[in-house]
Amino acid sequence: MSVRPRSRIVGVSALAFVVVLGGLTALRAWNLEPTTAVQSLVVDAGAVLVVAGVAAHVARGEHIGTRAGEGIVLAFGPCLGFAANLFVPVSTMESPLWVAYPLVAGAALALVVGGVGAGTGYVVRVVRARKTSNSAS
Repeated sequence: MSVRPRSRIVGVSALAFVVVLGGLTALRAWNLEPTTAVQSLVVDAGAVLVVAGVAAHVARGEHIGTRAGEGIVLAFGPCLGFAANLFVPVSTMESPLWVAYPLVAGAALALVVGGVGAGTGYVVRVVRARKTSNSAS
């Protein structure tokens, strides 16, 4: 089981942030916003992909606490990109607190999505370990 350096995990999360925010912003700028049903499908598919990526990452790890935290960091990039794209255009500039909306929403989404992915990855790892120990007996 190879352990990736934390800088690589942060880099993947940052890349996901740039891709999500850039892609969604480009769609908005080019007035190519699809229908609400299509947008919902894209958001749901994106959430499933992030959960699957975090689950795969956690399932490979040895220390669940460390891997779960890294999984939430992985989820933070795309979640922050989505939240920034959603909240920045509609936030009012009356207060400096408008900057907090995307950060808080991105962190909350990352905790939820990353937590689901970490839980799924942990279950996969436990089932895999039990299967291996049962076949060795």
